Amino acid sequence: MAKYKTNDPYELLDALGVEVRESRAYGRDGLKGYCYFSKRTIFVVLNAFLSEVEKRIIAMHEAAHIILHQDQIKVAPMKDNVIYDMTSRTEYQANLFTADFLISDDEVEELTAQEDMDYFRICKELYVSPDLMSFKLFSMIQRGYRYNLPQGLNSTFLKN
Repeated sequence: MAKYKTNDPYELLDALGVEVRESRAYGRDGLKGYCYFSKRTIFVVLNAFLSEVEKRIIAMHEAAHIILHQDQIKVAPMKDNVIYDMTSRTEYQANLFTADFLISDDEVEELTAQEDMDYFRICKELYVSPDLMSFKLFSMIQRGYRYNLPQGLNSTFLKN
């Protein structure tokens, strides 16, 4: 972020000397992306069927792996079938890094100060998924901000 002076994952990957490619080999619902090391170069491969918004998030997620888990990439590719995996420590770290990189604290504060904003409108305004926004709010709470994480949708209207 401040170190790289950008919040664009593609600029960050370029600054890291990473080669970014797209592939149609995994179908629309297949592998989202992965990163690997070969011949002294780190590669990030994105699923070409993803939307540009999804590719941006996946590109940042892979950049997080490159920054945080480079030793593991040198041993084996890091593949992401599911981005918001909470069972793996490395995936959890990459998701937190991605949320903090793509969503600024100031943006969240500005949008949450608006009375007519709800959680999903904030996600829409920021072009992020509710899952990624949850990681961002969790990060901010850990740093002393006061927010409530969404506990789930209110489904009481289904009783009628």
